[in-house]
Amino acid sequence: MINILIADDQNFVRKTLESYLEPESDLQIVGFAKNGEVAVHKVAQLKPDVVLMDIEMPVMDGFTATETIAQKYADTKVLILSIHNQKQDVARALKLGAKGYWLKNTTAKELANAIRYVHKGYFQLALELVDKHLAKTMTLDSLPKQDLELSQKLNMVDTVLAKIEQKIDSLEKLTPHSLHETVEAIVKQEMSRNKEHDANLQFRCDRLKQQLKRHEQKTNLAIKILMISNFSLFMAILAIGYFSFSK
Repeated sequence: MINILIADDQNFVRKTLESYLEPESDLQIVGFAKNGEVAVHKVAQLKPDVVLMDIEMPVMDGFTATETIAQKYADTKVLILSIHNQKQDVARALKLGAKGYWLKNTTAKELANAIRYVHKGYFQLALELVDKHLAKTMTLDSLPKQDLELSQKLNMVDTVLAKIEQKIDSLEKLTPHSLHETVEAIVKQEMSRNKEHDANLQFRCDRLKQQLKRHEQKTNLAIKILMISNFSLFMAILAIGYFSFSK
C-alpha cells in the first residue's frame, strides 16, 4: 500500500485528486494539507510514502516545503502537481529535491501510475515537459550532483521519442497490424541500447502505443464508414438501373 499526502490550498483540487485515487486499491490517502507548513508537519506525523505537492500556497509555498521534506524526511518522496509548466519552475523543484513534476491536467490513470513510479524510486516528468528545450534548462550547473543521472535519463527519453516521431509518417502508410509491430520493434530496439531499463521511458512508450491504438481505432471506423457508404451508393445505382431497365 502506498500512503499519500495531498498538499493543495484549493478544496476543489483536493477533492478531485481524492476522487482520482480512491478507485486504486494500492493507493491510500492518509491526509490533506492546505499549505506547505501543514504539509511538513503532517509528513512528520503521518510519514507518507508520496506527497502530491502544489506550488502556490499560502504561509509556505510548495518549493520551500519540498526542500524541507527532502532534507528532513528522505523516505518521503515529493511529486509536484502544478498548473505551471515553466522550465524555471521545473528546474527549481528538481534542484530542491522533488522526484517528479506533473501537471494538473493529467488523467486519473496517468497520475496513479506516476505515483507508483515515484514510490519505486523512478523520476517522473509530465510528457508535455519533455521537449528539446528541457535539456538546456537542466544543465549540469543547474542540477546537484545526485541528479546528474536524471539529466541523462531525460536525454534518453527525448532521443527515443524523437526517433519514433520521425517514423510516424511512414508508419501511417502501414496496416494497423504492422503499425503496432513496427512501434514495438522501435521501442524494444531503443530499450536494448540502454543498459538501464528505465520505467519512466517505458511509461512514455506505453502512452505512445496507446495513442497509436486510438488512432488505429479511428482509422478502422473511418474505413468501415467509407465501405458502408460505397456499398449504399452501389446499391442505389443498381436500383436506379433496375427501374430504368424495367420501364
